[in-house]
Amino acid sequence: MYASLGRGVFELLWLAGAGDARRARAIEEHVTLDAAALDRALARGPVVLCASHTGNWELAAAAAAKALAERGRRLVVVAKPFSSPGFDAFCTHLRARLGVGTIRPAGALAAARRALAGGACVALPIDQVPDRATHAIEARFLGATALVDRAPAVLARRAAASMLVVAGSRAGSAHRVEVLAVLDPPRSHGDVARAATCATAALEGFVRRDPAAWMWLHRRWRAPRDRLIESAWTTPSSSPAGASRAA
Repeated sequence: MYASLGRGVFELLWLAGAGDARRARAIEEHVTLDAAALDRALARGPVVLCASHTGNWELAAAAAAKALAERGRRLVVVAKPFSSPGFDAFCTHLRARLGVGTIRPAGALAAARRALAGGACVALPIDQVPDRATHAIEARFLGATALVDRAPAVLARRAAASMLVVAGSRAGSAHRVEVLAVLDPPRSHGDVARAATCATAALEGFVRRDPAAWMWLHRRWRAPRDRLIESAWTTPSSSPAGASRAA
């Protein structure tokens, strides 16, 4: 995983330094995606991409944005800002150059619905713990109970959008973006939970098959941030250091 992540960092720097023509040619030559599955989903209506931190996800987004632009569509991703303002500005600027729009988490659902209504595809991550417990459902992931973000399925329900679960992997210099599952638009609260669970199960199957492709650095099985903050305030402690340990 660290080897793959390290290669991804240098690929990211190369993407930032290459000229537009050279970058487009490299993406076309080294990245493949399931265009047929994408076309079938687009023919049915709006599309929500259930993405993950697999392979080089920035390169995968660039390839998806290029494919969608050829079809008169846009790609918009919902992404948290990085803790480093400088690096966050670098990535946001690079995404814009690659044709990838960015939506921040605050007010993301409404912004994503507007993007879908305008013909864009919206990508949201499914492999991280949501900040609020009310935004999550429980599901099994790699042998333990994890909290799964309901947002992609909720967005798909409200926009009557198909859900494509996608993941990226590498073989040498080649990258492949594959569709792991195609889910119909959820029609009820129960469908939202089932869709989120099915998407997580599809990602689990991919990670078991290619564990080096997934970035394991995220504390996938922790509590949501609001529960951690609540625990830090309510756990007895004789010192601030104790509260820090509880958090």
